[in-house]
Amino acid sequence: MPTNAKKLVEDLGNLPAIPHIATQVLRLTSDPECSLSELQQVIASDQALAAQILKVANSAMFGSMRTIRTLPQAILTLGLTSVKNAVIASISKDLYMKSSMGFYKMIIWEHSLVSALAGSSLAKVFRFPAYDEVFLGGLLHDLGKSVLDLKFPQEYEKIIQSCYTSETTDGLKAEVDAFGFDHAMVGEALLESWNLPTTITQSVRWHHSPGDADPENVALAAYVSLGNIFALEMGKGVKTPCKLDDAKNEALVRAGIPGEALASQTDVVFECIEQDKALITGF
Repeated sequence: MPTNAKKLVEDLGNLPAIPHIATQVLRLTSDPECSLSELQQVIASDQALAAQILKVANSAMFGSMRTIRTLPQAILTLGLTSVKNAVIASISKDLYMKSSMGFYKMIIWEHSLVSALAGSSLAKVFRFPAYDEVFLGGLLHDLGKSVLDLKFPQEYEKIIQSCYTSETTDGLKAEVDAFGFDHAMVGEALLESWNLPTTITQSVRWHHSPGDADPENVALAAYVSLGNIFALEMGKGVKTPCKLDDAKNEALVRAGIPGEALASQTDVVFECIEQDKALITGF
């Protein structure tokens, strides 16, 4: 058995590196002066991805009054941020679906997507500028679970089943007891191997304890943590833990959100999530 999460990721034989086309799209969309024609050419080289971009652009969340039929129209409608998010969503779903966990993998994927929507909605409501990174962190925060399942299918299935059926199972502790590391550590190692920014890798690593992130990444990790908690409270996840209050209170403190402010804005947050729900069915 690998001695640490990084070694586990280095030994992966059946989980691909981030696709080359995704690397190109992420590079282009990170540049505000990006050439739209070059971005179009890159996306057009992958028919499935191009179709996905068109599908999202025509979804209700963008409120277009006309059908968008071409890729250039779709990119202009979505904007660079949403194109990047759509690409990451497409990649992450493919990787979540490589798991052998049966219906659990769909639950974990939907949880990750709702976490991303909830966290980024909170960030927008409370004017946290890095809402785009909150979305990406939310999408990717549980990817380590799929890696653990791919490498240790029998052992990990038992842990997931226990989490789903027992209110007392501590999933992180069960992972560490079984493998010596948990899914957050594995997720961080995988994303580092993809050369994703430290902001994203830190938010994934510390989504259960955002206060342990590097000081400059604490708030981002806290918003990803809040998205995770909101998703669980909405019934999206392997199970809804009995007690979320302590985790939520810590995340609120780290995000700098007073509890009463959250209570007064909860309806607005859920409205934002509802507006973006097209992404749930779109992927």
